[in-house]
Amino acid sequence: MPVTGPCENPLKKRPQPQTGAQFSKQEFLHVLRRAGIPQETIKEADDQLHDPVDPVRDGIFLVRHGIDRDQLVSLMGGSS
Repeated sequence: MPVTGPCENPLKKRPQPQTGAQFSKQEFLHVLRRAGIPQETIKEADDQLHDPVDPVRDGIFLVRHGIDRDQLVSLMGGSS
């Protein structure tokens, strides 16, 4: 049986991954200070992370420094 009609790329319809809540870098650094994160880690966050900070995209940084993403989102007033 011949196929008729335009052929659409199935990848074109894929939803883009959602990254979750984003926060300004200044807000993120403020929460780290308020949570008692060491100043060395805060300086590293300031040097390495983009603005805005995305807890999903930047999850590797958070894990490497023992910061729980869900707890951080909660501290910042969001929901995961």
